[in-house]
Amino acid sequence: MNNVISLLDRAETWKFSYSKDNLRVYVSSRGRIKMFIGDESIVMDTIESVDFMGRVSKMYEDEFNVLFGEQC
Repeated sequence: MNNVISLLDRAETWKFSYSKDNLRVYVSSRGRIKMFIGDESIVMDTIESVDFMGRVSKMYEDEFNVLFGEQC
């Protein structure tokens, strides 16, 4: 069993999503997020990616409500 190679990992594709200065973000066909900040990289699994996106979205919405009230 030690010689088994996962085809799931080989079938995963990464699409470029965002870039600014030395930040590059990619999203995988398996729902993962990979971020490069300079030479460092961070890879989040699907659960972490969804949690990250939800938290950023919620904080973004909360901050706009502080700025503009409920008028948005």
